[in-house]
Amino acid sequence: MSIPPDLDPRIERTRKVVLEATAELIGECGFGRTSVEAISERSGVARSTIYRHWPERDALLFESVGKKMERIKASYTGELRADLILTFSHLGEMLSDESTRSILASFYAESTRDPDMARLNTKITKARREAISSLIEDAAVQGKLPAKTNSHQMADDLVAGIFFKGMILREAPDTKWIEAHIDRWIHIYSSG
Repeated sequence: MSIPPDLDPRIERTRKVVLEATAELIGECGFGRTSVEAISERSGVARSTIYRHWPERDALLFESVGKKMERIKASYTGELRADLILTFSHLGEMLSDESTRSILASFYAESTRDPDMARLNTKITKARREAISSLIEDAAVQGKLPAKTNSHQMADDLVAGIFFKGMILREAPDTKWIEAHIDRWIHIYSSG
């Protein structure tokens, strides 16, 4: 459910509180155990109000996770290194937060079981991959990378390392690490 542009500020605040409570609960106990009752208790918002905005529990869970994951956006200044650092710094910040890592882990696990979650994962991942790939394609067109650069593969290589560090090693991919990671892949693709 999308938010109308002229939404009453009180309703907007209520929705924000509910979405934040939902994200917290998903991070703490996963999708399966995140109930509307628990969300109501955590947020202080009546169940009837929650159901008015999200008639189905899954719609609320999807929107909450979607908002968390949509924070990662590609930045475009025209300078590949700077754009990648800006883009992946947002991802690094997310993966540095224990709660967000738990939400993402739960989301990815659920997307292997639930077709709707799988579709949401595909939609978000595809949009993010395309945005990052377009930065790389522009750099190749400008001669900052070889013309034959596989932009999707380079985007995957960049994202994979950051996810591995944040999700698997559970180490914060800070700005210094991200800069070195990006420099390494730009060098690899520039000399390949």
